[in-house]
Amino acid sequence: MIHPMRFSSQAELYRFSELASKESYPIHISTNAVMLDARSILALMTLLGKDVMIVAPDHISAQVFGKFIQRYEKQRVPA
Repeated sequence: MIHPMRFSSQAELYRFSELASKESYPIHISTNAVMLDARSILALMTLLGKDVMIVAPDHISAQVFGKFIQRYEKQRVPA
């Protein structure tokens, strides 16, 4: 599963990483050049302001992944 996103503030990255850490499956953030673990806040800081793709394993259903994205969007910190 893949979902496009752009993080415009450090607070957004921190909140996303915090939510990703609570999931039972791995969540990654990908650019054209690199794929990073969404639980690593230090790695995510390098992606601030860039277009990225949120990536979940293939075995995760669209419904489960969609619920994760919705939880993040509801709690998103304004820039």
